[in-house]
Amino acid sequence: MVSFEYTGKVEAFTKGYIMKAKKFRGLYIKFETLYPRPIKGTETVEYYLFNPKSDPVGILFILHGLGTSNIPFLLWMATHLANAGVRVVFPILPGNFTRVADNSVSGKDFFDTDVERATMFWEQSVIDVSSIVDHIKAQGLWVENAYMFGFCLGGMVSVMINAIRDDFKRTIMMTVGGEMATLMWSSPTLEYFRKSVESMKDTGKIKYSIGDMRKMKEIFREQLKELQKFETVEEMQKSDIHPYLKLDPIAYAQFVDRDKIIFVEALFDKALPLRSRRLLWEALGRPTKYIIPSGHVTWLPLQFFVARFILENMGISEFKKQMEVLRKIEYEEKK
Repeated sequence: MVSFEYTGKVEAFTKGYIMKAKKFRGLYIKFETLYPRPIKGTETVEYYLFNPKSDPVGILFILHGLGTSNIPFLLWMATHLANAGVRVVFPILPGNFTRVADNSVSGKDFFDTDVERATMFWEQSVIDVSSIVDHIKAQGLWVENAYMFGFCLGGMVSVMINAIRDDFKRTIMMTVGGEMATLMWSSPTLEYFRKSVESMKDTGKIKYSIGDMRKMKEIFREQLKELQKFETVEEMQKSDIHPYLKLDPIAYAQFVDRDKIIFVEALFDKALPLRSRRLLWEALGRPTKYIIPSGHVTWLPLQFFVARFILENMGISEFKKQMEVLRKIEYEEKK
């Protein structure tokens, strides 16, 4: 069974400055996860906090995508939004970047032939981000104008968070999809999953028809029709639907307030099949959608435009603030 429940609160944490700019401070913060069964290598929650020196105009959580290569681009965007006066929180999701599981690869474990192992990473992602929200609030750093931005994997996790919490005024989902059967068997990004299936096909270790493309897609086609019968997230999680469907953002979409979602789709997205994007958007209730002329990741070097889009949606339209995301960050002089 999938569960996003956790107990306790952050009792001890460490923090240190990683950058001191003229308009904001960058901190790196760590504490032990509240997830009850973390895999070795993921036990410590890590997040970056970019905190304006002046009163913040809002707070933004940025949830990164699968793997490592997208993170430097999003960190650039985080620092420049902080330069414009936004308090930015940037969690590192378990299984990625500096939180890779022992003997694994960044991003790999969310789509594993062993669904029990994959479940642990999805559960922990939701719990870790939720505990960071709690930690920010406990420090008196929460701002009413609170937004979330989720790219790729981060967007999928943001659906789950919005299904169980009501902290954010709006969430921007950037190039996000659902329908695990289609993703695992059709996305070029998840070719490693299909290679793993091929190497294990005669071992008898793959359960729940995960290694059978035709059967897997058939199960999803049938069970996607059943999702509307569930009245709560917990009821769905305790049901007998396919365990990978319980990790699918589509299964959580009906519990999300459509008016709080902004859906951004890349016209030339090859990483996410069209069916994957369409089904998630429809499951979310067809929220406001923007289509951008880019691929899944080719927008990343153009973070300036996305940063301005975020500011506009946060209600920060002042021209000076908008231009701050373009300026080179000025650092304090060492004394």
